[in-house]
Amino acid sequence: MISLIIPTTSKNRNYTENIVANIQTLYGDTVEIIVEENDNVTLGENYNNAVARATGEKIILLHNDMILSPGFVEQMDKHIQHNRITTYTRVEPPIFNDIYPGKVLLDCGIELENFDHNKFVNHKLEYDLIDGGSQLFFGCMREDYIGIDGYTFRMFCEDDDLHRRYRLAGFEHKVSCAKVYHFVSKTSRTTDNYQQIELQSNRNYVRKWGSRLDAPKYNIGIQVTKCNLAVLDLLEPYCDRIYIDDDMQVLTTHYMDVEQSKTRFDLSKRIMTTTYNNPYDYDDIVVEADATRMTQEDIAYIFVLPGIIQDSGEIGTFRLGNLKITIQRLETYDHTLVKLN
Repeated sequence: MISLIIPTTSKNRNYTENIVANIQTLYGDTVEIIVEENDNVTLGENYNNAVARATGEKIILLHNDMILSPGFVEQMDKHIQHNRITTYTRVEPPIFNDIYPGKVLLDCGIELENFDHNKFVNHKLEYDLIDGGSQLFFGCMREDYIGIDGYTFRMFCEDDDLHRRYRLAGFEHKVSCAKVYHFVSKTSRTTDNYQQIELQSNRNYVRKWGSRLDAPKYNIGIQVTKCNLAVLDLLEPYCDRIYIDDDMQVLTTHYMDVEQSKTRFDLSKRIMTTTYNNPYDYDDIVVEADATRMTQEDIAYIFVLPGIIQDSGEIGTFRLGNLKITIQRLETYDHTLVKLN
């Protein structure tokens, strides 16, 4: 049996009711439908809780604002196998115009009331199974599910994190011709502050992986003299620890009062005082900077430093702009992030 996983909240229940009815019409009781509704946990935690209840050998992660095409489960059943993440194809109205493997733009309506079922069903894809796949629109063997990091990410970026972890674990990524119609963000973008949540999720992604690049995770400490709040805000996510002159903890306290509620990373362990802590005792790679001399180019170097080190890093000290960079060790830590703690 295949388990279809549908996380949702109390918002837009008509979409949840619709997809359940859609599945039952197509498949009756030949599939297992797991609906997990909880307003008090993150999207990832909702998914994980639903998967924990599933009994099927294979699972498919859905959103509540979807309609499955006839043959969807049969195609996914054929394409899901061990050590593979199989993304199904989403047909979407042109609300967000980016396209990539697994996403097709076709306006069949933006609400249930104006959905053009015939237009959707009659649209033919030109592939059966191709390379690619991203986001939380996929199926896999239940025993291959490694869990979504709903602890770090309230919403957004958990998909980038998950697929990065699967790639590190050696899984192949494929896109199936099995298709759904996706009305787009009937739950995730219904809150007024979703853009702020998305920004914070990107900052937490950088805290976890070191950058937005597909580069190794290194252990980096940044020591900044004459630091101010703006520089602290810019650089703190891009290192494991940032060292500043702040014996009275004024800058640290002000920053944490604003930022700590937006992340589950313990900022008290990430912001250190240079009087009492030497980065060379803690960190493999140390960046030294003077905030009064830093340029936009220097900040850009820090944002992509893992990529620079990956391409040309070696033990020793070198300069980039106004930055002094010392590499003591070149150990990488990606493997420690594959499994959830």
